[in-house]
Amino acid sequence: MKKIYIIAEIGCNHNGDKELARRMVLEAKKCGVDGVKFQTFKADALISKYAPKAEYQKVTTGTSDSQLEMTRKLELSQQDYLELRDYALSLGLDVFSTPFDLDSIAFLAESGQHVWKIPSGEITNRPYLEKISQIRCENKRIILSTGMALIEEVQACLGVLLEAGAKKEEITILHCNTEYPTPDCDVNVLAISDLHKHFPEYSIGFSDHSVGSVAAVIATALDIVMIEKHFTLDKNFPGPDHKASATPAELKEIVDNVRRAEAMLGSSTKIVSESERKNKIVARKSIIAKCSIKKGEVFSEENLTCKRPGNGISPMEWYHVLGMTAERDFEADELIERTGFAWQDA
Repeated sequence: MKKIYIIAEIGCNHNGDKELARRMVLEAKKCGVDGVKFQTFKADALISKYAPKAEYQKVTTGTSDSQLEMTRKLELSQQDYLELRDYALSLGLDVFSTPFDLDSIAFLAESGQHVWKIPSGEITNRPYLEKISQIRCENKRIILSTGMALIEEVQACLGVLLEAGAKKEEITILHCNTEYPTPDCDVNVLAISDLHKHFPEYSIGFSDHSVGSVAAVIATALDIVMIEKHFTLDKNFPGPDHKASATPAELKEIVDNVRRAEAMLGSSTKIVSESERKNKIVARKSIIAKCSIKKGEVFSEENLTCKRPGNGISPMEWYHVLGMTAERDFEADELIERTGFAWQDA
């Protein structure tokens, strides 16, 4: 199978601090991810002053400020993002950012971005979807998160994208749940199979907001091409997403376990592997003399048995051997060899 592409979602967990963001890029690299992702937005263009916080945001950041006030603290300047992008590229990482407003789309397009992540909250934002679709660049990719969306809404979103100029082969659809962190009973990893069923012409991935590596490992077996995981240096940092994000140790575990799962999945064909081939002789059995057998005696259940090793006549030939006459003496526990009696092909 093709190696799954793993994204460390730095998002806004840098808390607006460029140096913290830089440290996060380096730590993500050490964890073995393929790429890192940021979020680009102007809070005042994204959120109305009347917009309430999500319940999980109230838990993680309190209720003393509004969603707008909270989000203003999480902005990176455009120049800071460009410097972080260049730093990530210098480490050999892919890097891109999710735009949350039309001006941010324009900025990222001018910066040369060719991978476009549509967050779950924008799946019903037609002007936004059209703007993403109309961007022309080489090697364009569109990643569509589908948290909070029914299949019909995903279909409608794809319809807008395609009508506005996107191509099916550019698009990867991510299963996602937007509760941070997602309760185990709501992760619904098998929804990935439902996306495969409804959208067979699209590649499918998983944006994982659960705790730990279990969901990502399960998803690995469901023919996905991408996993995205939120990332933080410390779950106790202030900010809305830290508590639902993976620490460096947790992200490294996820990457390692996904890579192990990929290797373990193998092919869909039942074969004898090279590593186990040598064990046939040790673990399988052969037809053996149960006691000493003299030349001229007839092989029977009284003087034959089946024991290891498996380099003699297979017990699958048991009834073929019974009734044959020994043409030489055999000691107890000696392999019954084909040259020791008159073998007749069945």
